[in-house]
Amino acid sequence: MYNLNQNLEYVKFCSVFHQEWKKHQFKEYTVLSNLFQLEFSPEPYFILKKGNNPLFVLLTNPGSGMDFQHINNHKEVNYNKFQEILGTIYTSETFRNEKGAAPAYRRLIKSIEFAQKLGYNGVVNIETIPFHSETLSKSKALKAIKESWVLFAYQNALKVYLKEKATLIVSACGSNETISINTISKSKWLTYQCDLAGIPLEQLNMKPLTTKNNKITSAFFSHQNKHIVLMMGSNNLPKINN
Repeated sequence: MYNLNQNLEYVKFCSVFHQEWKKHQFKEYTVLSNLFQLEFSPEPYFILKKGNNPLFVLLTNPGSGMDFQHINNHKEVNYNKFQEILGTIYTSETFRNEKGAAPAYRRLIKSIEFAQKLGYNGVVNIETIPFHSETLSKSKALKAIKESWVLFAYQNALKVYLKEKATLIVSACGSNETISINTISKSKWLTYQCDLAGIPLEQLNMKPLTTKNNKITSAFFSHQNKHIVLMMGSNNLPKINN
């Protein structure tokens, strides 16, 4: 197996990562196989909309794998070429009409609009964890990151990559309490993502976006070119006014 612990630039790392997956190199690790669909191609990033001033949208992990991503159907060895296929498929009418795909399609289109509102002319989707799963326990995912050198190496490369880049974390949160900065600081997953994206919690400014029954149900947090959107019960994007 190629040494993924080398200090590789993120895009190059993802290319090597993809090639190692094609060789069935990850399926032997039970910490990964117990949580993720390793028979489907990892999806670390894809360019959703090209632009010279892109927003990097940091999500959790890709959902359930699709047939074209299965290793038995997968033809493309070069990940940078494969991510172009992903961008085309995920913004297509065919994908929008796939069973259960409509919410994901709407979120992608909303992220383009959201980025434009913030002054960016492109969008790159980035996954905190590149492996597919139907559902994901974030507590188990954090444990897997500590136990899996594969995930640890991936996120080391990602952290360096995102350090200076305009980044938006999109995440769901609980509905028990109104959204505040404490919603982030009390969440091990969100604080982990903030560290990964280089987001300083103590310097974030919050703007409520939607309210219901005197609760803030979605909010936008920002500091310079680092941003977070939280929405109760859904990792979606509400409207943002200028």
